Formats: sequence, structure tokens, C-alpha cells
Amino acid sequence: MTSFAKSNTKNQPPLLFLLGELNGETKHAFLDPVNQSPFLSEAEFTELQFQVECLSSGHGWLLLLSRQTSSLFFFNPFTRQKIDLPYRSSGFTAVAFSAPPTSPDCVVFAIQHQYGIHCRTNFHVDVLRVGQEKCWNRYPYRVGKDFGVLMHAICNDGILYCMDSCGRIATFDANKKGDTWTEISSKNFKQVRLSCFFKFNGELYGVKLYGNYGAVETVYKLKLENGVAAAWEEVNDMRDHTMFLGPSGSCAAVGLDEKLLQKKIFLARDDPTSKSLIFDSDEGNYKKTATVSASEYSWCYTSVWIERSAV
Repeated sequence: MTSFAKSNTKNQPPLLFLLGELNGETKHAFLDPVNQSPFLSEAEFTELQFQVECLSSGHGWLLLLSRQTSSLFFFNPFTRQKIDLPYRSSGFTAVAFSAPPTSPDCVVFAIQHQYGIHCRTNFHVDVLRVGQEKCWNRYPYRVGKDFGVLMHAICNDGILYCMDSCGRIATFDANKKGDTWTEISSKNFKQVRLSCFFKFNGELYGVKLYGNYGAVETVYKLKLENGVAAAWEEVNDMRDHTMFLGPSGSCAAVGLDEKLLQKKIFLARDDPTSKSLIFDSDEGNYKKTATVSASEYSWCYTSVWIERSAV
């Protein structure tokens, strides 16, 4: 039986930030799915008055794309701090960052992967060390025949982990010279098809969803052998942990209120309803127990989890 990593650190549960991505939308909101009072807190951000798209979230920050200028910038909804990044002209398949943009350890990875019969080798990773570099560094690679469509990317201990549509893993290390793109060969990666990919306490987790309503089917942990990804192992014991899953980033917390939160999964829906589904975990079985909805506030908002303990 595989379980969540042990931790002595207690965190606050994250808030669900309702990001208005429509042009000219400045009204946004924070939704606390745990403490029902106050249930919803509205906020107006003039910094987000143009059309934006959330590419990634973590450490209390959002990494946003301006659809007006095609520029990237970090935004902290708690402090209203905004950090612009140098312009890059290429599109995105996945984006990840290693630390808060105020940290000297913050590295942003922008990956583009055009997959097809005639263009599957069109793959490159653009790297930017925030606050240290004024332009992106590009690393083009020839992707192997066994690595499929890139779906998710996440940073862990300075290494970029990329996952394709079948759960196969490849890694990239910008700190090493030469060809640092490594595709992990393992039959245990095939056909996992994970919908969420996140890290917690130095370990990587993935969640498989099913059905039209995004029900939780299975939670996996990435098994390492001699520091190398080897297989996905099913997690059957969540200990005293709580998971928060969403389309723009996922996270976990430990030591929250035992009756209300432990062994629960909060799933922010990737649709216009602005709903969050709550599941109870019982030795690998997941049952929906509640639905938290912000549809009375507005529709067509992107739901993004923001970690309060990182502020």
C-alpha cells in the first residue's frame, strides 16, 4: 500500500480564486470552500483589466498571459504585486515555474510541443531565470517516438518533469550542460492518462479523473528508483492530507481540521459553472459528498487554487 508523504508541517487550506478571463473584467472573487462564512469575498483588480489566461499557479502566485499583448507576467492576488517577464513570441503547450518570482531560485519553463506525423520533432523548452536574465534561453530537442502529446509540466528540486497523454515521463535539467532532455523508458507509465499533476513535500503525484463531471478515480505517486522516475504507484492511504485539484494548478495540505478536511479531495471544475466538488477518501475509494458553487456570483470564471501559507 502506497501512502502520502509524512509531514510535520501544518498549512492553511488554499482559497479558490475566481479569475475573470474576459476582456475588461476587473471583478474577481475569493471562494473559501471550507469556511462558509464569509462564503465569497469580491475583489477588484485594475491590474487585470485586459483579457488574461492563467497558465500556471503556485507559491501564492499566478503566471498569466495577456491576450492583448501576448506577454507573460506574475500576479499575486493577495499583495497585488505584478512582475512582468521578457517577451517571447512562441506559443505554449505547458508552463511551469520553480519558486515564487521574488525568489532568486525562480526559473520559468515554457514548453512548446507540436505533435503530429510530420512535426513531432518540433519541441523546445524556453528557460528564464527571473530577475537574473533579460531574455529567454531556448533548448530544442528531438522527441522520441514513444513520448506522446505533452499534457503537464511541473518543477521539483530544480528539475522539470513533463508528462504525456499516457502518463509517460521525461525530465529536463537547465542547470546541466549538454543534452539534458531524458525520456524515461518504463512500461509502467503507459495508459495511466492523468488529469492532474502536482508536487508535495518533494514527491510527485497524479490524479486520474473520469466521467463528464470529473469524478476522482485514482490517485498515484511517482515512484523513484535511484533518483529516476520508475513507475506510477496507486495511493490508498491519504493519511491526514487534503488535496486541492484544479485546471491551472493543484496542491496538497496536511494537518487541517480533522473532521472537515482530512482525507478529502477538493476538485475545481474546468468548466463555466465555477463549481468545486468535494470527495471523501476511504482506502482508495472516492465518493462525492458535497458541491460548492459560485455560479450565483458569475459564470465563465477560471477557478485557481492559491496557497495562503505561501504569502
